[in-house]
Amino acid sequence: MTDIRNFIGFAQNETLIKEYDGLRMYFPVRAKIGIAVTNKRLIAYSTVRSFFNPQSESIYQHAAIADIKGVGVVQSARSRPAAVVLGVFLLLAGALATVIGLTGGSLPALGGGVACVILGIILVIAGLLWKKNLFRFEVWGNAWTLCIGEFDTIRPSVVSGPELLKVVEELGALIVEIQEGTLYTGE
Repeated sequence: MTDIRNFIGFAQNETLIKEYDGLRMYFPVRAKIGIAVTNKRLIAYSTVRSFFNPQSESIYQHAAIADIKGVGVVQSARSRPAAVVLGVFLLLAGALATVIGLTGGSLPALGGGVACVILGIILVIAGLLWKKNLFRFEVWGNAWTLCIGEFDTIRPSVVSGPELLKVVEELGALIVEIQEGTLYTGE
């Protein structure tokens, strides 16, 4: 992970306390998302460089440590509605083709109908059982919630990274220590 001090400016009395490599984003860009804690801010950041495009894209969000009231990690799964809808459509179309094949004596319509019914059943079952993992890392304030990696019009695909358990175990205590002034920050 790139050191945060290489691309995000710090205030004059701001010092880096801890950095975490906690999350991975797969959509809209592939990126490693880092979380940095300074004595003034909690910063979520990432830079992305592609072999074919040397320009970098970056994500940068921050919240003042004094304004943070809580941190939450929500991980859940949901079924894939597009696969279920396509499966139901194929199931209905296959049933119709099977009925037409049986009543009209058309062997290709019967075979195609049975194949569509089988494929439709497989898609419905796969859509219900093959879950899509949802993940959200939230930082709460008095009147706001900062969702790491959330944009105005797109919901990114974010999954946990190698240090997520460490982030969950340490981050809340670290923020409380900074807010109370009990953490030595080198100042």
